[in-house]
Amino acid sequence: MKCKDNRFDKVVAGNVIHLLDDPKKALDELERVVKPGGRIIIPTYINMVTESSMRVIGILDKLGANFKRQFDFESYKQFFEDMGYKDVEYFVVEGKMPCAIAVITTNK
Repeated sequence: MKCKDNRFDKVVAGNVIHLLDDPKKALDELERVVKPGGRIIIPTYINMVTESSMRVIGILDKLGANFKRQFDFESYKQFFEDMGYKDVEYFVVEGKMPCAIAVITTNK
């Protein structure tokens, strides 16, 4: 069942963008279902190159996580800029497997 356009105030795609063959298609779909002025929230694992984070990535790889791309914080920001998003806030949550969170405010 297809979701209606402009249905949600906020949508979240958690820890998935780095696994997709066509992330632009997913972003387009998120943008379609969020209301004008709504927020698209995308937390994603980032590589801050620590020994523990490399171990976690290795374990996830062995468990079948097929990373299509790996981001550090700068390449994560560049990814959204390359996709044409201008109104984006970024946050980093540190830990064994650091996570960057992009919060996109739609302008449609």
